[in-house]
Amino acid sequence: MLFTFFAYIFGFAFQSGDEDRRIMERMQSGDKSAVSDLYQIYNKVLFGLILTVVKNREEAEDVLQDVFVQAWEKANQFDSTRGNVYSFLVTMARNKAIDRIRSRRYRKEKQEDQIINDFTLDPEDGDFNPEENAELNDRAVRVRRALKNLDEKEREVLYVAYFQGLSQSEIAEQMDIPLGTVKYRMRQGMIKLRDSLSLLAE
Repeated sequence: MLFTFFAYIFGFAFQSGDEDRRIMERMQSGDKSAVSDLYQIYNKVLFGLILTVVKNREEAEDVLQDVFVQAWEKANQFDSTRGNVYSFLVTMARNKAIDRIRSRRYRKEKQEDQIINDFTLDPEDGDFNPEENAELNDRAVRVRRALKNLDEKEREVLYVAYFQGLSQSEIAEQMDIPLGTVKYRMRQGMIKLRDSLSLLAE
């Protein structure tokens, strides 16, 4: 649920439509060209989401490709009566991104060259084209402004859940606080972020 909420933040309520569902139907019938069509629609918003987790452009590109491979392989699992195409892809993106940062090799590399001390939304790799830079910077600025409305404890639980992929019970154990406290801080933090971003978007 938390990653889906952040997907709303970074994708600004990207909505699936009839075209997306038709593409999924083509994929389900075995039309490989449909994957390319789906990629054209969603690659930028999913790349932005993945990049905020793995913090590295090359890694994010690899994960993005994995997401669309998996979308093809699991196309028959998509049910339009239970959710939209965007949510279907976001779930895959979240799982793939978390798997990447949890991998032993990736953890070792990150421990050697970076310690994250802040709730940062900026990618490490600056090799972006002007359009990508403008889009990512605008989103980062909006979210930073919204984060100012959170207290430190709310930011902390959201950071751990989003960037480390920990469950609420795992956060409670790691921080040595009651599970109910974790749930409350996350709920309050998400409400404040949602309200702040709504005002900033006006």
